[in-house]
Amino acid sequence: MISLEDLNPPRLLFHTGILLFSIAPALILLLMLLVAGIGFPLSLVAGLLTITSFQVYGLLYEKGVTDNPLPLRFSFRTLKALQSIHNLSRYTPEKMVVAMNNRKVLSAGKYDSDETLILVPHCLQNHECLRRLTFDPDSCERCGKCPIGKLLDIRDRFGTHFAIASGGTSAKRIVEKIGPSLIVAVACPVDLSLGILDVHPITTVGVLNEWRNGPCFDTWVNTEELEAALELFLQ
Repeated sequence: MISLEDLNPPRLLFHTGILLFSIAPALILLLMLLVAGIGFPLSLVAGLLTITSFQVYGLLYEKGVTDNPLPLRFSFRTLKALQSIHNLSRYTPEKMVVAMNNRKVLSAGKYDSDETLILVPHCLQNHECLRRLTFDPDSCERCGKCPIGKLLDIRDRFGTHFAIASGGTSAKRIVEKIGPSLIVAVACPVDLSLGILDVHPITTVGVLNEWRNGPCFDTWVNTEELEAALELFLQ
């Protein structure tokens, strides 16, 4: 039997989560049809068609035919529910959400820089810095002790919006105020996956931060990866 831990490719993990989610409604439909007097063969076919329809829905999302993240939600919730049972590595469901979302976004087309927001967490700021960058990122001295200065350089070069969020509520308020069409978001797996699912229908590209000193403390980001995302999606 293949364990969930063996399903490293995000695409395989994504469709496995959808498959496991679809089993319950398929069984319920099968039992309802049997109680209604429909023969077992036809009831079984109906159940299998239900499972197949969920997989097709997942493929449509993956290819960018539909922007509705329901298949991603189905898979994510199922994998989270089964995580402890199958000893799935920590943050694997969250990283699957980020990877599959980014894969889907490849078909989204190009955006203008003035409708693009670079959104990063406050934990990127060095803990010894006395400046309140969440309120005024441009007060950064760009000393190089944290990646904020480099991110501001990237913002200036591409002409995008830039904001630092202190948490989920702060991030939502920033998005509502700026109203971007594209968000390039940096965060930990949990915040990034939940943010991607929450901001629909806004297109979001996720970049995972690096925990050089543990979670939520003096984190880092690969600015070259973020810059490559901007070059890929901007006009």
